[in-house]
Amino acid sequence: MGPSLRRAAVSAAIGVAVAALAWPAVAFAAADVTVNPSAVAPGGTFTLSAYCGAGAGSASVSGTTIGGPSEITLNPYTAGGPGAFNAELTVPSTTLPGTYQLNVTCSDGETGTGTLVVSPTGAPAGGGGSTSDGPSLALLGAGSGLLAVSGVGGLVLLHRSRRYRGHHCA
Repeated sequence: MGPSLRRAAVSAAIGVAVAALAWPAVAFAAADVTVNPSAVAPGGTFTLSAYCGAGAGSASVSGTTIGGPSEITLNPYTAGGPGAFNAELTVPSTTLPGTYQLNVTCSDGETGTGTLVVSPTGAPAGGGGSTSDGPSLALLGAGSGLLAVSGVGGLVLLHRSRRYRGHHCA
């Protein structure tokens, strides 16, 4: 096999590989669906957001999995950009605890799924950030001590290596 034929074969193989990797992303475009909060008690509310393709003019979700209507139209969400939709929904009080898939269909043909967890108490209470009371003086002292000991150890090793640098065994 000559060099030019080899180059042509390698180029063709790379082209096929790139096309094979890019095809699924184009062929199976999916809407990005988020549920916030992701865990809600029966009777509680959540926001369902769907990010469809920019050409989508509408989107809807099937609420039958949680005991709601078969089709709920989502509202355009201009802050999310073209193809963004959302709605504030209420979990029916008769919905049993469990994990539910909410299927969204966009007018451009994209579909997506969001996951909602219905629990007896809803989402656990969050702290809004760190739950610590600040730095621990004991941990700061221990960390500083270890840093000092390792620094002294490094200096001792550096001093020893300089002292024995010219003395080699034959």
